[in-house]
Amino acid sequence: MPPVDLKTIFNVDEDTARDAEDILRPFDELIPIIVEGNEIKLPNNNSLWRGMQFWGLMTGEISIDFGLYCIAGTCKNCKTRIRRAGEERKVNVLACQTTVEPGLEITRLAPGFKFIKKDY
Repeated sequence: MPPVDLKTIFNVDEDTARDAEDILRPFDELIPIIVEGNEIKLPNNNSLWRGMQFWGLMTGEISIDFGLYCIAGTCKNCKTRIRRAGEERKVNVLACQTTVEPGLEITRLAPGFKFIKKDY
């Protein structure tokens, strides 16, 4: 599959697309998930944390207070409540340790993450 063309999809400049690629593991698809009732698309093969950082960079719809997090799983501050596709129950996970997957719903973001709905 050809690489995802971030410049075209998100209408961003070359530097912004390169910045996004620098923070991510290799990916070839954007996976739709739901964040507090809003659909966003995150890169496969990446953690929810990095995916949300990516979405914020590309769209401005997610802000993160970076000072609160280690991004390595040791601080446990990125505890996020999710529901996986096909499951009724919600579970708490660490966003930095949980991989983006189809049908995932984030029902509560960790403190320090904020969703900012943009009107296009």
